[in-house]
Amino acid sequence: MSIRNLDRLFQPRSVAVIGASDKPLRIGTRVLANLLDGEFTRSGGTVWPVNPKYQRLQGLQCHARVSALPVSPDLAIICTPPATVPGLIHDLGAAGCKAAIVMTADPGHNGGRGLRQPMLEAARPYLLRILGAGSAGLQSPAMGLDASFTQMPARKGKLGFVSQSAALATAVLDWAGQRGIGFSRFVAMGDGADVDFGDLLDYLAADGETEAILLCIEQVSSARKFMSAGRLAARGKPVIVLKVGRDAAPGADLVFDAAIRRAGMLRVYSTEDLFDAVETLARQRPQRGERLAVLTNGGGLGLIAADALSCTGAQLAAFSPETLKRLAQAGAPQTNPVDFLADAPVERYTGAVQALLNESQADALLFLHAPTAMVGSELIARAVAPLMQAAGKNVLSCWLGGSSVAQARRVFADAGLPTYDTPEKAVNGFLQIAQYRRNQELLMEVPVGVPTTGAKQRAAARALVQAALHAGHSELTDADARALMAAYGIALATPQQAALAGATLAAARIQISHDPVFGPVVFFGQGGIAADVAADRAAGLPPLNMALARDLVDRTRVSRLLAQGQTPADGEALIRTLVQVADMVADLPELTELDLNPLLAIGGGVVALSARMHLAKARGRRTELAIRPYPQELEERLDWNGGQILLRPIKPEDGAQHQQFFSALAPDDVRLRFFSAMRELPPAQLARLTQIDYDRAMAFIATRPNPQGQPETLGVVRAVLDPDNQSAEFAIIVRSDLKGKGLGYILFQKLVDYFRARGTREIVGDALSENTGVQKLIRHFGGVVLPHPEAGMVRLQLPLR
Repeated sequence: MSIRNLDRLFQPRSVAVIGASDKPLRIGTRVLANLLDGEFTRSGGTVWPVNPKYQRLQGLQCHARVSALPVSPDLAIICTPPATVPGLIHDLGAAGCKAAIVMTADPGHNGGRGLRQPMLEAARPYLLRILGAGSAGLQSPAMGLDASFTQMPARKGKLGFVSQSAALATAVLDWAGQRGIGFSRFVAMGDGADVDFGDLLDYLAADGETEAILLCIEQVSSARKFMSAGRLAARGKPVIVLKVGRDAAPGADLVFDAAIRRAGMLRVYSTEDLFDAVETLARQRPQRGERLAVLTNGGGLGLIAADALSCTGAQLAAFSPETLKRLAQAGAPQTNPVDFLADAPVERYTGAVQALLNESQADALLFLHAPTAMVGSELIARAVAPLMQAAGKNVLSCWLGGSSVAQARRVFADAGLPTYDTPEKAVNGFLQIAQYRRNQELLMEVPVGVPTTGAKQRAAARALVQAALHAGHSELTDADARALMAAYGIALATPQQAALAGATLAAARIQISHDPVFGPVVFFGQGGIAADVAADRAAGLPPLNMALARDLVDRTRVSRLLAQGQTPADGEALIRTLVQVADMVADLPELTELDLNPLLAIGGGVVALSARMHLAKARGRRTELAIRPYPQELEERLDWNGGQILLRPIKPEDGAQHQQFFSALAPDDVRLRFFSAMRELPPAQLARLTQIDYDRAMAFIATRPNPQGQPETLGVVRAVLDPDNQSAEFAIIVRSDLKGKGLGYILFQKLVDYFRARGTREIVGDALSENTGVQKLIRHFGGVVLPHPEAGMVRLQLPLR
């Protein structure tokens, strides 16, 4: 993954168009015209046409070849036949060019000799980045750059848009232009041979001009790269995904949906929903739940809203006695939806809105209005908009109609209130907020831990699998299958337990399979004879924890069946089994299929009545997991201070003890580490510190048992890696009562060894000038302390190569 030289793609000072032309139907003609029609050249940008057939094009000198250019261009756009592309890439790289857009289609898609490998091999020695092949180009509207062959320039805005499909990109550009929607970056990616979704997510996540990211995806090529970049981007700004083209493979769409949820992004199902979601999420406020209050001036509109809510998991809010009293005082109906007659005066609206905004049992308010001859829509809008604008909860609205409600819509838009064309769209906006909130909570979750399988049991399980494969078996014997699952705390039923199957209320099924893109997937749903007919299952990407596994169960009807007479312990046992199965998948890449069906929750435990397993030689441990699991191999025990400590990567389950560790820090130590006088860690920040992407960051903690036998954190060192594996930015802190005992040096050595092994170029950091301890630490390891552009700060730098 890399964002290296992507600034040359999006912010070039000079552009060469190779294959420029004056023939009307040539791509090179359109690209050159687009570059010259915008603000790019008027604001100092340089454009060079390249084509040996012309002396001049569009009033500019035309150069015969790349070597004839006066200097190396920042960006080259290639619109020439496929056979010429690798050579041109080589010539551009040798000349010092660092970015190219290849608009030429790859004939490899039609059975011909492909461009991909020759193109990448030509670019690699020069670190030249390629967008394409088959790209329609890109636009950076803020600088007036239209390096595309699209039919119109994009408006300036704050949306970063990326599409694989050139046709879809041009259609979206036209659609957005008619609606006044603008973009910070607009990219028609093409094949993604080099610059792909992962790279563009990384770039847009750090792009100050981009407030939300929109992706139109046909397929993902590198799942782990995509997931790492997506999870990082989604922590900072909304990322909304439209999947184009459903995969016919069984469960493929469930897997893609699971990946988007796991990354904290939001999936939509139409281009219209894509931009509606931006309208919704850009103006959303924190929302606790999914209970909706509806206020309308038409019974039919209220029924439409109620119908749109049905079967979604959301619901109409129940009103408290206090709210019912306030509605009565306002002369409003005491039902939800609150349905006014057409002649209701403005005062009734304001009274009802105040009552509903104060209702603690309603998480959001939906306002639906159709024009009437009795009371003007604009008068109502001006009366209620200030109340809604000042509210602490989300308010969504639909002013149904045309010109008669246009001013009312304008009033709401000026107040920052999302407004939609139809009631269904407004309800969908509420559901998008609810789904996005759920996905973000999963991204930030600090779950409760479960007992993990010990190293001895894991080793025994691996030995069983290797022995079976060595003997040429693709399946395990019944005894070995029992032993393997027992190593992960999963029981296979005895004949006596199997006889109890009819007495249980909920039978579940877990089916592991391998997705060609996202690797191992855990499927969960109804089991027994209903498994194949109920079409009730959800997918999750391993590794899982209790919170993620609980979400997986909640997305199926099994959760409702569990609630009908079985104990909470049964549900917890089922969720724990999902975590253990996911651990098994992460540990054993040779386990290509597993089907536990039916799986029964009995007396606070879980047993599988049958287990079908399939084994195959793995290409490499963990290489296929879309999300890097906890790197247990980095755990290390050391003697320190008269006892033994465990150095290990931080886990999400460390949330509670990390909060206790923070509470034990002296205020001055907190200030030196966080540059502010924080008294406690907010939940979101605690989640960011304990739930890390092990592909992008690393945090090592030193821990030991406290007098009560519970683990306690003694110190932590962490670093976040840039996408190019060049620089890791670190921070370190040791519990205040343990300073001066060498623990900081032990932790930092662990960090240095880890990033040196990864090939990272340097470890860097910022510190307050008065923090002499960390300056002494960096010098001890051979680093330097440098001046910082900000007063009162220093820059710390440690070369690793």
